[in-house]
Amino acid sequence: NTVFSRDIGKGLGVTAHTVRKDISFLGEIVNTAAGYNVVKLQNHIHYHLGLAQKRSACIVGLGRLGKALLHYEHFLTGDYKVVAGFDSDINTLELLKTSIRLYPSYMIEEIVRDNHIDLAVIAVPASAAQEAADRLIAGGVRGIINFAPVLVKTTITGVRIRNIDLYGELRILSALLNLSTGEGTPGPESIE
Repeated sequence: NTVFSRDIGKGLGVTAHTVRKDISFLGEIVNTAAGYNVVKLQNHIHYHLGLAQKRSACIVGLGRLGKALLHYEHFLTGDYKVVAGFDSDINTLELLKTSIRLYPSYMIEEIVRDNHIDLAVIAVPASAAQEAADRLIAGGVRGIINFAPVLVKTTITGVRIRNIDLYGELRILSALLNLSTGEGTPGPESIE
């Protein structure tokens, strides 16, 4: 029923003071010696970060990654409901079995606008990513997760893009593993 800032901090790897300070930036919530009421804290965070709002999303690119995301159970029942999928290959659209409506890529703007889609996931080849983003933004999408192996940009105010570089993330994790275990630290004789 309750949680203490020190417990939250321990789970996040930060101090209790940092937790209290961060929560206070979201406005007043009672923190007594008995800790935070878990439900009230969760509702407080959800409200102030806009996480309680249900949002519609779409997936552009229905190759292996796009197909996997179409069948991700949280996208069917959670706070982010995927309402459309897009692909440039009509055969792919005809062969896929899903409860989500599928459309050819040239219909992105129209479908996004008609369905009030806020969020999108791009899972297309690098050469098609920027065009997909531009179409999504023109239709009214305000948030994009880009899995294409290229940096997607926009100059439109109010649109947020998260470029996810899986290879880069693996490299970071590899480096962090080395730092935490001391593995792979080269000796002076192995440096050339």
